[in-house]
Parts: sequence; C-alpha cells; structure tokens
Amino acid sequence: MYDNRPPDMAVRYRVSNVGERVAILPATCKTGAHSLARVGYRAQASERDGVVRVSCNACNENVDVDHFWALTLAGSPPARVELDDTPYADVLPVMVEPRDRPARQGW
Repeated sequence: MYDNRPPDMAVRYRVSNVGERVAILPATCKTGAHSLARVGYRAQASERDGVVRVSCNACNENVDVDHFWALTLAGSPPARVELDDTPYADVLPVMVEPRDRPARQGW
C-alpha cells in the first residue's frame, strides 16, 4: 500500500481536558480534494519507521495521485485521534510522482 517517501511533517498533538494525549491528523486529503470524514481514510502507524500514513479512500482508487500523508510520530502512542485541518494550515505537502510513472522533467 505504501512506499518509502519523505515525510510531509510531524503529527500535531494536543492534550485533552482530562489529560489524554490526542493525535491530530489532517481532515482533508493530501491533494485537497476530499474530506476524509466524508470519503473515509486509512491510518497506518509504523513504530519501526516512526511514521503514520493517512490514505484518502477516494484518492487511493486513482493510482496517478500521491494519495497519502506521511507524518512522523513522536513520543508515546496517543489515547485517541482527531481530524482537524487547522494545525496543518501552513503545511505544503511533499508530492511524489507515482512509482509506475517517470517523474516529469522541466520544460
């Protein structure tokens, strides 16, 4: 499902009013086309790689789209996860050409 690509950034966290650590994941797909709450998503964390990959279900069907966020993990696992674009408003995602297509060269 995933390949080895550079992370887009680190996962953002917050502490709930009862002291739980909460991971905040982007609420919109990496391309900006879909609400993950509406179309669904898959989040897969790899402690070995120190990365969580968040894949948009709608974009995942199109092999020509760089469809998942790669976010680095820090610290202990969170008690829960929430979707929110606000902490990621300043992020410019790292877009990678699909592996089956050669990268486009400049004109």
